[in-house]
Amino acid sequence: RCLGQRSLSATAGEKETRINLWSAPRCASTSLMYAFAQRADTKVVDEPLYAHYLTTINPTALRPYRDEVLAAQDADGDKVMRDLLLGPLDRPVLFLKHMAKHFAELDDTSFLADTHNIILTREPTQILASWARTLGEEHTRYEDTGLERQLALVKAIRATGKEPIVITNDSLIARPEGTLRALCERLHLSFDRRMLSWPRGGRPEDGLWAEHWYHSTHLSTGFKPELRTPPNLATLSEKLRAEGARGAKTFQVLAKLALRPHAVLPFERNAHIVVYVNGNLVPREEAKISVFDSAVQGGDAVWEGLRVYDGSVFALEEHVDRLLDSAKVLMFDEVPSREEVKDAVFATLKANGMRDGVHIRLTLTRGEKVTSGMSPSNNQSGPCLIVLAEWKGLTDSSGKVVGSTTPQTLITSAIRRNTPACLDSKIHHCNLLNNILAKVQANLARADDALMLDMHGFVSETNATNFFIVRKGVLITPTGDSCLPGITRGIVLEVAEELGIPVQERNVSLAEVYSACEAFTTGTMGALVPVGTIDGRAMVWGVGPVMQRLQDGYLARTRSRGVPIH
Repeated sequence: RCLGQRSLSATAGEKETRINLWSAPRCASTSLMYAFAQRADTKVVDEPLYAHYLTTINPTALRPYRDEVLAAQDADGDKVMRDLLLGPLDRPVLFLKHMAKHFAELDDTSFLADTHNIILTREPTQILASWARTLGEEHTRYEDTGLERQLALVKAIRATGKEPIVITNDSLIARPEGTLRALCERLHLSFDRRMLSWPRGGRPEDGLWAEHWYHSTHLSTGFKPELRTPPNLATLSEKLRAEGARGAKTFQVLAKLALRPHAVLPFERNAHIVVYVNGNLVPREEAKISVFDSAVQGGDAVWEGLRVYDGSVFALEEHVDRLLDSAKVLMFDEVPSREEVKDAVFATLKANGMRDGVHIRLTLTRGEKVTSGMSPSNNQSGPCLIVLAEWKGLTDSSGKVVGSTTPQTLITSAIRRNTPACLDSKIHHCNLLNNILAKVQANLARADDALMLDMHGFVSETNATNFFIVRKGVLITPTGDSCLPGITRGIVLEVAEELGIPVQERNVSLAEVYSACEAFTTGTMGALVPVGTIDGRAMVWGVGPVMQRLQDGYLARTRSRGVPIH
């Protein structure tokens, strides 16, 4: 049998789109269905081949809702697909969610040639662990992952002359917007931002099995990883580990075909900025340096972060001082003059029409080498100056917008901050791996940033900012021995002195931090940001009175200590 002489595209008309999602179990397939359900142009259908699966493919499958499904659905899988795919559409887009294992035993698969087919896959051990947590290990086996069926689908789709659309579950959860944008592009659909969120609770389209499987999705309002409890792989039995290992190669084949998520700018306004690169103002997409540049070869560069407030560059002179001092320590040749650096900054801001709400990343590399290698003697072209100005409100090191009323969460990193005996933090260099490793730990712990200790176990700073606590009305900050004594930090200390707030710069232990009344971070990117929790210990005040006074004084200085753009 086949679906008929007429192709689906001819029957449906030019603008109609029919989509089959073939998912492994325990993936975000229901979330993806909910995402498409938010589109005004889309009708979704939840696992229409379930009765076919329970009667033809796996009649002994343990499902407490078996009788209800068999009573509600037609068990003839071919008829189901024929009726859905050849029937009239009341909306331009039809989205059918299936489990990949429901594809088996269909006599007619010609619909693959005239539909878009998405394969949503996941690492097999994760599937088995999640499955066992729900149904028990005795009802869990590798065949339930559907990975082999997904591989068969890839071959069947390719046999029609089309390429399958493969998505990994991790990609969909970690980068939902980029993944959905890439998916919509492949489906020839416009991306709809409403796909990123949905109301809490179920949907009318949910299958009869929803109460057994959709708990996490019903609690969610979007693709938020923090609402999804990952399976505990450490407790997985040897039997299930062996079962998962059977599918490792199959998953690797599928993962290599996976759609690459689109890059998503946190601030769309920055899509068309121009950037200053070595004397030239160029569009963002052309802003590049040579593969022979020292920044690429070894992180051999220095940098500054600056902010623009109300038509002026705040603390410009101090930042240029530090940039040039760092270049001198590293013995850069032919360093541009102070005025040349400032002129490049002003030229970039004026070219972009920027006067407020702007962050500048100012970078000076040692320049281009004549051949790859560590020695500065290979640099014969002079330094390369880069001015990257972006529309960006106060943000943290992840680019998340921050404010003075929303406390952040920190964890203590196992990575120790560099000491002057190794690489002095007073050099504002671009070799940030020490900080990045700590930030990786914070990301994995789902914290905002990581507190870093020095080699003696005292607090140094966070991976991106200086750090302060308040105890009994005294403002305390670590010494500058193993941290960068930041410009924002210095201004905060000035403000504290003017306000009569007692200040101590000294070694600070974690015990003192845990029992502090207030904690906050300082940096150009986010100004003063309150910290509410550190390693699970809550501060007495998430947003404390001392920090608020200092924040007011700091913001007053941003209006008076800037250099006007000219």
